This record gives sequence, structure tokens and C-alpha cells, in this order.
Amino acid sequence: MFISSETRDFTSHKFLRLCEAISSNYPTITMAEYMEKEHPECFVLMRHDIDRMPERALVTARIEHELGIKSTYYFRTVKNVFKPEIIKQIKSMGHEIGYHYETLSEAKGDHKKALALFQSNLEKLREMCEIKTICMHGKPLSKHDNRELWKNYDFRDFGVTGEAYLSVKDDLNYFSDTGRTWGHRNSIRDCIPGKTERVFAETTDELIELIEKRELNNFYILVHPERWPSSLLGWGLYYSTDTSVNLGKKILIKWREKNRNFRVISKNKMLSKNKMSITVDVEDWYHIPSVCGSSFSVYKDVNEFFKKWNDRYDYLSEPTRKTLDLLDEFNITATFFIVADVVKRYPGLIESISEKGHEIACHGADHRCVVDTKTKEPLIDVEEFEVTTLNAKKLLERTSGQEVIGYRAPNGAVTGWMLDSLEKIGFKYDSSVSVNSLYNKSDSSLRHVSSFPYYPAPGSLEPSSEKRNFVEFPWAYYDIGIKIPTYGGPTLRFLGSHLKFRGLKQSLNRGDTIFYFHPIDISREKFPSIGNRRPFYWTIKGKIVEERLRYVFKEIENINKVPLKNQARSYFEI
Repeated sequence: MFISSETRDFTSHKFLRLCEAISSNYPTITMAEYMEKEHPECFVLMRHDIDRMPERALVTARIEHELGIKSTYYFRTVKNVFKPEIIKQIKSMGHEIGYHYETLSEAKGDHKKALALFQSNLEKLREMCEIKTICMHGKPLSKHDNRELWKNYDFRDFGVTGEAYLSVKDDLNYFSDTGRTWGHRNSIRDCIPGKTERVFAETTDELIELIEKRELNNFYILVHPERWPSSLLGWGLYYSTDTSVNLGKKILIKWREKNRNFRVISKNKMLSKNKMSITVDVEDWYHIPSVCGSSFSVYKDVNEFFKKWNDRYDYLSEPTRKTLDLLDEFNITATFFIVADVVKRYPGLIESISEKGHEIACHGADHRCVVDTKTKEPLIDVEEFEVTTLNAKKLLERTSGQEVIGYRAPNGAVTGWMLDSLEKIGFKYDSSVSVNSLYNKSDSSLRHVSSFPYYPAPGSLEPSSEKRNFVEFPWAYYDIGIKIPTYGGPTLRFLGSHLKFRGLKQSLNRGDTIFYFHPIDISREKFPSIGNRRPFYWTIKGKIVEERLRYVFKEIENINKVPLKNQARSYFEI
């Protein structure tokens, strides 16, 4: 269904409507005018933080200029934002230019260094125009609040009239578009002393309605111009970004609350006698559900993909070699869950893994999803699953020279009946269950499942008190009030290595645990642009992911790490 510019929020069209409402109902003032002069009893104080995409600030500045609105634009001094020509053009329209400082974060908490950076950057801006007011840039991933610089120093010593958070009075009604809402549930530091908590507006239409009612004496409105594109493509991209960032912020807020009381354990001290298994899912870019093997993929399966695909397909071999080198570097023997059709498409790859002493396990025949992760309806029947999976098991055994006893469901989509079938055809364990607060790809509530191994009840993913010849190894998670996945894929890209290590430590304290990632997670290549619902996290480069893996591996160097088959021996005789 087509989404019109009228129905989409946070577009240049919607910004125009907001400005029309302001222009028709309230006079506007700049931040400097608010600080220095007597201002009207009723007014709108309009502020723009230019965090990125400065060219979009030109669009908002022109709209405001045409409607007689005066605003204050705060520019960072980083390379991709500090554009002198754009700054000069906005200044020429009668808007105020200010400094969007972030030096305490840049100096990693060193106040003296931060002050020197502040003075240097301020002088650089003042070479182009007068700077009277400043505004901190809130970096959610930094532990430093840039406003804390002024606990030891006085910005007035640098000819600055005021700071956009610290110098405003407590009678302002503050509205910020941070987090794609005019509330403040997705804000970490974007708040001022005021009465915003008593005035509500979630959408821009609601804010416009408030303005048109003229019931409030003032509005202090923060707009980030990059959030207000003119094109549908730009809107879609930023919508995806905001959605991901908001999720990260919610997790970060929870983590920081819990971290206040978190006792730091030395990284050189082994947490317990429990074991950890490093596992690697060997699949290529076309194995993902958006391309092959799901209810919404472009191709029904990999066979159809290879009939129709005429370009390069191998983006797996090189990062797999890098993965083997990385594991060698940290002296880790891992379990590799391999999609069986890799045998045919990547000659010698599985042998190279097995020769290094790593365990070979099965990740399905061709990475087809067995169940629809939304409806939980089966996409293939029990008989087909058992036949194709047994054939995959035998193929991996012939190629590697190992007995294959472990399985991981493609896309982590697993059901209780699948575990029964796996046991029936000779597998000893599965590692597909993920307990977390973000999604559930199984057909069970997983209410009684944690991150440590258990015997699953027949026909179920829930634990049983009865011992059986099959065990489930769930994935690690970090419980901070919500349960955060602690493994590779999107969460390794978005949430970072430190959070992962915390989750692994916590999971290890519960019992034996596992960590997984993909070789293509560390690929530095751009994958072909094909498929519906393509993973947004692929925009995070492989170099960053590799650095995060190195951090995790270094932190767990004194933990007992074994292949999953070694963990399985604790539960039954193999």
C-alpha cells in the first residue's frame, strides 16, 4: 500500500505544516534572543541540532525563512557536518548559528583536554560567524554527559551567553523529535527542567493541534533536520534507523540502570567451572530468509536461486578463512554448524574446518526454514524434514570424516516435534532455542527455559524432569529486566562487545552456555542488493564486528571453552 506524504510523519511536508502553524499563531525567537533580551509573553523557541546530513538543514532553514520564522542551528564540528558554505547560507537567512559541542565525550572524560578542544572548535566556528550560545550533543553510547564540563568551568569565560539545556528557565514546554516522537521515552539525555511531563504530543499532528489551540504561553521545540526528508526512500531509511536506535536506547537505559549496582568481576578471574562453547554458523548471504527458503523470500530455495542467479555467489570462503585464523589466534576449538549444500558449492571448505580440529555439526540441508516464524505453521512436513536432514547429516559426515551429532535450525526457527525427529535420526543435541525479550521464533512460550542446557520434554521445547538421550543448548542472554540476546548477527553489530561480554558472564554463572556468530559477520564486502526484508544490520561493517569478536575472545580467554560435543558428554555417554 502506498504511503502518502500526508500520512507519513517526520517529512519535509509535515515540517512545512508545523511551521505554518507556528507562523500563524506565535512569534519566534532565537536562543540568543531568549538569553539576552526581553521576549514576548507568548513565543516559540525553535532549535535545530545538526548531528548529520547538514544539507537537510538548508531545507528546513529555507522553509522557516519563507514563513518569517527565526531559529537557532547548532552545528557539530566533525568533518561530515561542519560545512562552511551551508553554515553561511543559513546564517544569511537570519537564523542564529551555535556550537553543538561534544568534547567531553571526545576526550573520554578528560576535562582539561575537553576544554581545550571546546575552545579550538569554538574559534573555528567564529571564523565564519558570531557564536553566542552553545548546546551539548548527547552521545548515547558514551558514558560522559558533555554538560558536565561546566561543573568545573564557566562557558561565559569564552564569550558564550548561554547553554541550550543549562541556561533555560523551568517554565518552558519542551518538545523534542528525538526518537521519532515528541514525547521523551526514547531520550537518554535530551531533557531540561520544565513541565513537558504535563504536556503531551506523540505525533507532529498532535503538536500542531496544541499550537493551534494557543493554550500554552510557549513552546521550546527541538528538530533534527536529518529526520525530516522529502523523499519516500529517505523517509524509509531514516524510519528503519530510528526504529533500530530506539531499541538500542531502551536496552541501554535498562543496562545503565542495572549497571549502577553491577559488581565488576576481574576479567582474569574465572567466573565458575561452567563451560562455554563458541559456535559458528556457516552460511552465505543468499541463505538468509529474505533471499531463499522462507515464506517471504525471493527464491523458493537454493536450487531455484542457482538456476536463476548468474553472478558471483561466494562471499563465504574468505571470511571463513579469517574466522579459522581468528580462532587459532585465541586457541579456541569451536563447533561449526554448516549448511550441507556448502559441500557442493564450496569445495574443500568443510575439510579445512575439520582439519583444524573443530567439531562439524548440521545447520540444515539448504537453510530452508522449517516453520514460519510468524504463524508458526510448518513449511515442510515431518517426513520431508527427517529425510532431508538425515541426508544432510550423512553428507557432512562423509565430507568431514566426523560423526555429526549436533543440529541448529536454520534461522533459529525450531519446534518441539523437530527435536523428536532429530533424536529419531541420530542427533544427540540441538542448539536453536533463544530466550529473549525481542522475538520468539519457536512454537513455545519458553517460559521455563533459561540459558543453560536441559532435557526437552517429548514434543516440546520446554524442560523435562525426565532424562533422555537428547539435550538442548539454548543461547546466552543478558537479563537486565529485559532479556537481551548475547550472540552474533544483528545484536553483535548494534549492541557492541562490552554488553555481549556482560551477558556471557551472566549466562556462565547460570550454567554451561554458548556463543555464536557467522563468518559473514566479519566480511568486509558489500553483499548483493536482493531480497525482501534485507537485514538492516548489514550496514555495520565487518571490520567493526571483527574488532568486537576480538574483544569478547580476549575477555573469555581464561574461561573453559570446549566444542559442544564435549559439553554434551556431561549429559549422556557418547
